[in-house]
Amino acid sequence: MSYADLSVLNCDRKTLLEKVGVAVKLGYEVIALDIVHTPSKNATKKKKKQKDSNPQASEGVIKASTLKLTEDELKDLQIDSKRVKILSRVTLNVTDSEQLQYLMSPEVQEYDIVAVRPTSSDIFTKVTKYINLDIIQLEMDKNVKIITPGGLSEGIQKGIHFEIQYGPALRDSSVKKYLISNSQLLASFSKSKNIIISSGAERAIELRGPHDVANLGLLFGLNEAQAKNCVSRSCRSVLLHAEERRALKATIALSSGDLPDDQKWVKDKLSEVHSQDTTGESSPKKRKLE
Repeated sequence: MSYADLSVLNCDRKTLLEKVGVAVKLGYEVIALDIVHTPSKNATKKKKKQKDSNPQASEGVIKASTLKLTEDELKDLQIDSKRVKILSRVTLNVTDSEQLQYLMSPEVQEYDIVAVRPTSSDIFTKVTKYINLDIIQLEMDKNVKIITPGGLSEGIQKGIHFEIQYGPALRDSSVKKYLISNSQLLASFSKSKNIIISSGAERAIELRGPHDVANLGLLFGLNEAQAKNCVSRSCRSVLLHAEERRALKATIALSSGDLPDDQKWVKDKLSEVHSQDTTGESSPKKRKLE
């Protein structure tokens, strides 16, 4: 069973590498490097009016490729890239429904995982209607009730997962009671479905091992099996959902003729199949039947 921490916060490179190294030693085989961004309300309008002059950023979001660890960094950390997956994640902090348009931008969709953090029940209900995101990160560390049963049900039907982060409670003990009560509310409303638990770690010292995190899940109203799933099988479901999201994006791009260079092989393969069909070449199955 592979364990995952899908939110290790991006920071200066030295601290980031330290966190990744500790996470691997704790037993995590999937680690998502998470950059949090609050898009401007008129981000979409600005994008249409001006070109991006900085290749590393657009509206403040760094390119997903910049989070990728180099071969030398992996070697220094003694990480086997075939065993441990290091993924990129962006979390959009949304305070206004207009900001949800930014979900459609290529800069956001190129990330391995796309998450949204709604700050009100109205935004929460609206964001569950979208299909181009993988995780909804919930504000569990505040005395704010944004979860709605209807929104949870719609999000679950779309394969979206809901995230609890334990890091804020380690940084500020006063938020523990809110974290526990809000998490229990989530477990009750969702019937413990589609829940993941991540660290949201700012420092390496805040990281906890998979079994310790699963024990936290018991405090959040989950049973033992459900708590383990929050750092394993449910995280795998998030990654499968993300793959489907990117595949859908590639299909749409293919139909519009706007396919990225790294996915041009899709078009070439389809052209090859089409060429075989038009020349009347029999498929292996047809030849066997003949």
